[in-house]
Amino acid sequence: MNVMTDPRREHATRIKPQPIDPRGRGYSVVDTDFHIVPDWEALRKYMKEPYRSEVNKFPPVGGDYSPKYATGLEGTGQEVQGRAKDAADVLRIIDEIGVETVILSPGFQRPQSMFNLGILDAACSAYNDFLVNEILPASPRIKGELMINHRNPESGAREIRRVGHHRGVVSVYTEFGGNYEPIGSAKHDPIFEAAVEHDLVVVSHIGTFWQQFTPLHQGTRTWTELVGISAVSTCMAFVGSMIMQGMFDKYPSLRMVIQEGGFWWLPEFMARADDYYLSHPGDIKLVERKVEMGEQFLRKLPSEYFDSNIRFSSQPVCFPKNHMHFKHLMEMCNGEDWLLYSSDWPHATFDPLNWVFHQHVSEAGRKKILGDNARNWYPRLKQDG
Repeated sequence: MNVMTDPRREHATRIKPQPIDPRGRGYSVVDTDFHIVPDWEALRKYMKEPYRSEVNKFPPVGGDYSPKYATGLEGTGQEVQGRAKDAADVLRIIDEIGVETVILSPGFQRPQSMFNLGILDAACSAYNDFLVNEILPASPRIKGELMINHRNPESGAREIRRVGHHRGVVSVYTEFGGNYEPIGSAKHDPIFEAAVEHDLVVVSHIGTFWQQFTPLHQGTRTWTELVGISAVSTCMAFVGSMIMQGMFDKYPSLRMVIQEGGFWWLPEFMARADDYYLSHPGDIKLVERKVEMGEQFLRKLPSEYFDSNIRFSSQPVCFPKNHMHFKHLMEMCNGEDWLLYSSDWPHATFDPLNWVFHQHVSEAGRKKILGDNARNWYPRLKQDG
């Protein structure tokens, strides 16, 4: 993420990306989080009735707060770098930013926050049909995430089974946010069952960061609080639910990718989770999955599930003031093995690949972060390789 070093600069310089480091073009780069935002009419034609006739613009979502106050620019901050509406746009842009293979994330703002679940179902199906009919056939360099209604797990599972067989699809999009029940709870098992059946990674991407109707929401005033800070704690809660409620014990082959939830919190999280679990394990046998499986404890220490089941997108990469601390954090977080490069294009937080040439990332680490980790983690990318 670009850093503003002088607050007196013009506002636009705060989000102006650095030129792409030419060294990056020597790597086979996979971008695991790049947002496509088609025109609503392009999706609407795929919607079933009565939604096609009645929903004539992108459905409203909850909790909007425009980041224009933070960026000094008009708009939402979602399209600061531009907008990719179709496959031609995607191919042009990834060439510009030094990416060989891209995994497209649904670009609509916080889709899980649509108030009407029927509209959300219809929007997910329309987006997926648009993806498999108009985007993925354009190039093997373009891969996609299925958009599902994760608030209705049975509906989400049906959508995975409807279109999850398409070879260009590599993952399933869900969100973490304070308005949603943590994705690790057992009610979401239909989604995980369908994803495992199709060898699809499940992504949990930052969603609604406005924790509405809570003291946290009422007391928040700035974009940094909303996106930069509170989202990290919500992410940790979601990851905690996945591990402590036995999700990976029931689905040991399930692979998760956490996007835009931060990364440097891992050492404290792993140490704290292990310590509390070892001293307070008695209620593990009471969670739904453990009751179902007749088990009393987790099959591993909480910290051990990261290596087997969880990876993290790199964006946003935040650098400590002391450059040696970056080296230590990368080691403590197993960053060269657990990070997957992501740009978050076209948002204001866009991260070009330049940061991997920091002196404390090894050459082997650069190769892994920029591409090999993703190809080894996503079963369908590995199959393509």
